[in-house]
Amino acid sequence: MPSLPNWSTVFSWALYFVPVYIFIVSPLLGQVFPDSSNSPEIQWDSYEAYDQVDDAASGLNLTDDSFISLEDGVPVNCPGEAPGYKVHLLSRTPLIIYIENFVGGDEADHLVDISLDKYAPSIVYDGVTEQVDPTKRLSDRALLDRDNTVRCLEDRVRAFQGWRPHLYVERMWAQRYNTSGHYKHHYDWLGSLTRGGDRLSTFMVYLGADCTGGGTNFPRLRMPPGKQWCRFLECGETETGAAGSSVSEGITFKPIKGNAIFWENLRPDGTGYPETWHAAFPVTSGTKVGLNIWSWFQPPQRRAHGG
Repeated sequence: MPSLPNWSTVFSWALYFVPVYIFIVSPLLGQVFPDSSNSPEIQWDSYEAYDQVDDAASGLNLTDDSFISLEDGVPVNCPGEAPGYKVHLLSRTPLIIYIENFVGGDEADHLVDISLDKYAPSIVYDGVTEQVDPTKRLSDRALLDRDNTVRCLEDRVRAFQGWRPHLYVERMWAQRYNTSGHYKHHYDWLGSLTRGGDRLSTFMVYLGADCTGGGTNFPRLRMPPGKQWCRFLECGETETGAAGSSVSEGITFKPIKGNAIFWENLRPDGTGYPETWHAAFPVTSGTKVGLNIWSWFQPPQRRAHGG
């Protein structure tokens, strides 16, 4: 029977293992199994759990109408909206839903028309600064005025998500991709929920698809079963990636006018889904016009009581 190591050997092993665990093993485990203990649990209930909520205590300015579409009670009339849309569940975790006819043809044309004189080069945000970098993102963007059609779409977006509390629709941006236009792989979530708010969800709406190429690629998602999906996804085909190489990993949505992709960016613990890593593949000919609709979640914060 082999002898057991003496206490001095065990002690030496422990001295070596502790720094290895602290500086190597623990960080690796944190990447694989994120620690949600410091992340706010996303709650959709009422304000009953809070004595008073101080919106100003967070980093999301809910009075800034250049950033958030404030619910200001302006009545809207939506005669030209899509008569009805059809949803297809692609993934439960993360929640990803493909929506046919989310925006009607007349609506899409109108949104394109009101964007025409507002375009400027799209920016890239690195968490600190905004800059134009065509190697990462080559497109133009236009902030849409909140006319009747835009307000109707804001209402549709809130209703689609169940009129959740603490959810705020960001001002809408049209995105125009001409030939060679692209956006390299990125996340829409910022990892900023603990600092006051983050993008809970994304609608990627196709307003114009008079193009070849330009698909929306999710390399970390699996192709769903069923040939029916080939109406919306590239099946057995390859797209040219943002770096110019031919790729076929994950799934790639075809640009189809009026249709949309909806996905949730954040887990219940507030951390981001890595599966939402996505890109706009280069347009090889023609023009693609998309519409980004982001919904911010701001966790309510308890106001400190004085005295």
